[in-house]
Amino acid sequence: MRILLINKFLYPKGGAETYMFQLSKALEDKGIDIEYWGMQDNKNIVKDTYNSFAKNVSYHKRTHSTKLAQAWHTIYSSENKKRISIILDAFQPDLVHLHNYNFQLTPSILPEIKKRGIKIVQTIHDSQMVCPYHRLYNFQKDTVCTKCVSGSFFNCINDRCFDGSFSKSLIGAAESHYYHRLSYYEKYIDQFISPSHFLAGLIQKRLKNKPFEIIPNFTEKLKDVSDNKGNYYLYYGRISNEKGILELTEVFKELPLQLMIIGKGELENVLKKNIENIDNIQFLGSKFGEDLFNYVSGARYVIQPSKWYENCPMTVIEAFTYGTPVIASNHSGFKDLIKHEQTGFLLNFKDLNKLKEQFLKIDQIDTDQLKQNIGVFYRENLQKDIHISKIIKVYQQVLEE
Repeated sequence: MRILLINKFLYPKGGAETYMFQLSKALEDKGIDIEYWGMQDNKNIVKDTYNSFAKNVSYHKRTHSTKLAQAWHTIYSSENKKRISIILDAFQPDLVHLHNYNFQLTPSILPEIKKRGIKIVQTIHDSQMVCPYHRLYNFQKDTVCTKCVSGSFFNCINDRCFDGSFSKSLIGAAESHYYHRLSYYEKYIDQFISPSHFLAGLIQKRLKNKPFEIIPNFTEKLKDVSDNKGNYYLYYGRISNEKGILELTEVFKELPLQLMIIGKGELENVLKKNIENIDNIQFLGSKFGEDLFNYVSGARYVIQPSKWYENCPMTVIEAFTYGTPVIASNHSGFKDLIKHEQTGFLLNFKDLNKLKEQFLKIDQIDTDQLKQNIGVFYRENLQKDIHISKIIKVYQQVLEE
């Protein structure tokens, strides 16, 4: 079997890329031929075998004239249709597996794939198909927003969802409107994969007649990580407002419990000032690999107090990999992974006073049963072999149709 994996970034930029490279390695171990297509970049960790990668597009460093020139190419790219045709004809994949491609690569590539009779599977990593801003969050108002899920995409313009910018929001809304109006996703995608029922439910409000397979993400355990449990609570991830980290510190300031924080982000300085002289809260900065997962495996609980919606949070999967229970917000993809009072706890992080009482009660619970339940859930749902067998089954079913 020959699979072409498509993603706009071909280096470990975020969760989607990390997952894609883990998936490709596991597929190659099964004897499947893999190639990649995405943007040119010096940070890429895969080769441009057929000299076909798309030109790099950055939306951060543009002059006014290049903004105007790139506006249409953000929606539709004749150049990328030509570039992808090179690898399609040279590699001749049996199937294309899409990841993130909107804006930089654009859905204009879909007919180019389909006209060759190649089947297309797409893993949904975010809410792009129902939210032009793909985050379901209005940062200007600091609140979750689902107006476009069932309503008009032009809500994005009214609310200036893209960085408060009218022009960026106009382009984002136009892109969503254009491809849904032309039914691109219905016509060209043969099978969708969603890591969570939560995200699939949102997307199916727009794509009512398309098949969705629910396959949660996976990760592999580092063999050298200690599994000695400590007596601290751990938040790790982005240090930003939508993650609810500042509110979490306010709760722990009034608790006799130890909180450790690992990560980086725009609120680092605010966080440091907020916990200055607070003995039971430590900010450790960034940690990676074995260093990070020693903290994860040693925590009494991992905490994820996100205010915005999460798809299939890798922090939960990683914690479960090491048998660490998770306390998280009672919404979105957290509810797919965490069984309340069995593998962790789902709480309302908006009620800070109630949270203090809940944390004190939770701290008295013996975690042994939680860890046993996590072990069962992990073995039945999150192991690599289970994940890969489900992915290959999807490929085979699509190819047989």
